[in-house]
Amino acid sequence: TPLPVSSAITLTLWTTEPFSPAQEGPSGEVLAEQVQTFMEAHPDVVVEYVLKKPHGKGGILHLLRATEAVLPQALPDIVVLDDSQLGEAARAGLLQPWDDLVAPELINDLFPFAQEAGRVDGRLVGLLFEADIEHLVYNTNKLEAPPLRWTDVLTEGGSYIFPAGGKEGAVNDAFLIQYLALGGRLLDEAGAPALDEGKVAQVLQFYREGRDKGVIPESVLEFHTLDDCWPPYLSAEVAASHVSSHRYLTDRGLLRNTAFAAIPTRDGVVVTIGHGWAYALVARDPARQAAAAQFITWLMAPENLAAWNQAVLHVPPRRLALAAMATHRLADHRREPGDALSHIRAKASTEERSVDAYTEFLKGQLEKARVRPSGPSCNTLARVLQRAVQDVLTGAATPEEAAAQAVAQLE
Repeated sequence: TPLPVSSAITLTLWTTEPFSPAQEGPSGEVLAEQVQTFMEAHPDVVVEYVLKKPHGKGGILHLLRATEAVLPQALPDIVVLDDSQLGEAARAGLLQPWDDLVAPELINDLFPFAQEAGRVDGRLVGLLFEADIEHLVYNTNKLEAPPLRWTDVLTEGGSYIFPAGGKEGAVNDAFLIQYLALGGRLLDEAGAPALDEGKVAQVLQFYREGRDKGVIPESVLEFHTLDDCWPPYLSAEVAASHVSSHRYLTDRGLLRNTAFAAIPTRDGVVVTIGHGWAYALVARDPARQAAAAQFITWLMAPENLAAWNQAVLHVPPRRLALAAMATHRLADHRREPGDALSHIRAKASTEERSVDAYTEFLKGQLEKARVRPSGPSCNTLARVLQRAVQDVLTGAATPEEAAAQAVAQLE
């Protein structure tokens, strides 16, 4: 029985523009339809989205801290956070756990990295709803097969690029992927940042050999993000490049002579790093928590999560949702052409086969994806590693010298 109007719950959700039902285009239309359907099925719950900045001063995390300090009754019920912000928010006492509020089936269906990214000190404080990973694309006119190992990269002759310039002074995921593939650790048993000097040196040695052979151009130091690598790849200046799944999905229809593959590692071990955004619970009142859990469970239902991620060209971090994307199991949402989901279904059979192949590839990558540790001490680790990368690629230090210096700076 619906609650009386006076007892109806209004859930406030702080979000950023890309994750809003007011966003122009297919993504906003899909989300607006899902929100409306939920409210029609739950007339005692109203959901209000409030737009905020994603990061920095005036961003969601900053405003949570400020509001908690001066006007806690004005806090929202749910927030959208970058997964790297979950630890800080949870340890500041701003978030409540989802563990006992959502079904274990949903939690267990998340890919391992998504579960890990959402947990802080053993509690699930974030439910990832969209993700991206890093992988390889290569020009099939320049390479007959993808390089799987370092030896392939160094002997097949085609130029290979990735971001090596660091992002705001922190080492790129491209380096950490190689290091993790060697079994390197980023945290010790106590959770403090730690590095294996020999493994750092091995990755740096690969970088130096690639530079010396002309396979890895020194210009990789000018690439700070994956998108920086995209123009040289599109203009066929290089044979292979790292790319984000979002960029590949966005431009896939325009690409020619391009295939995808895992990032080549020393022994061909498949590793990538996943990033994403999560729903986090702020509400402390049990009734509001229950309503929030109902709403988020609805948005994360496989068909809904698949439809929204397909609209925004990101990757759902839930297995059943990824399967729904692959097979277009959206029958319950069918409408006449021109509706919010018609762009998802209007695909030629050849493209559907391509989508299925890429989705199957993504599943393998997502099962192996790792989480990049975050926090002030991890930022220090990332900065010393970036200095090592720069010193080796510019010839200012040998791999062994740069690795030793990086480890020494952590101590």
